[in-house]
Amino acid sequence: MICPTCGYQNLPKDKFCKQCGMRLPQVKSSKLPLVIILSFLIFTALGTGVAYHFGVINNDPKYVKYDKLQLTDITGKWKIDDGVGLNKFPKYITITPSEVKYEDDGENYSFKVDKRIILEPGKLVMFSNKDESEHIVVALNKDKLDNIDRVTLYVAGQDDNWGSYIRERK
Repeated sequence: MICPTCGYQNLPKDKFCKQCGMRLPQVKSSKLPLVIILSFLIFTALGTGVAYHFGVINNDPKYVKYDKLQLTDITGKWKIDDGVGLNKFPKYITITPSEVKYEDDGENYSFKVDKRIILEPGKLVMFSNKDESEHIVVALNKDKLDNIDRVTLYVAGQDDNWGSYIRERK
């Protein structure tokens, strides 16, 4: 606060000038901006929580066409959709930018991904290790689940079976 009489720079909390002793004018601070900011933050948090609860916001990856699909596009923990392939596929698949992990019949499996191969006839992508002895064949689809548009990961199994996976919320 600058003294209007002598021009001395005082602290904002000072009531009297420290140089000339004159009473300093008091500036009234408004709490309105603080109230507006707090209200905005509270309503944003509530709205996000409600949208997340009702599935408007989900953890789906961005849909990518099969010929552009990279392992980084589908990283995360994927849970099998309760209705599709529940008994024939692992319940969870975890995909990192360099590795695929899953549990099957109580055994943990993983393999390092070294190759990406596009399987044109079926519009599928295979991620495998160097010698292709371990691999995962996937397709990313847009589906409607419980009347909500979702991006699901389909994983090829044996005998032309498919497991449908939904990425878990973080």
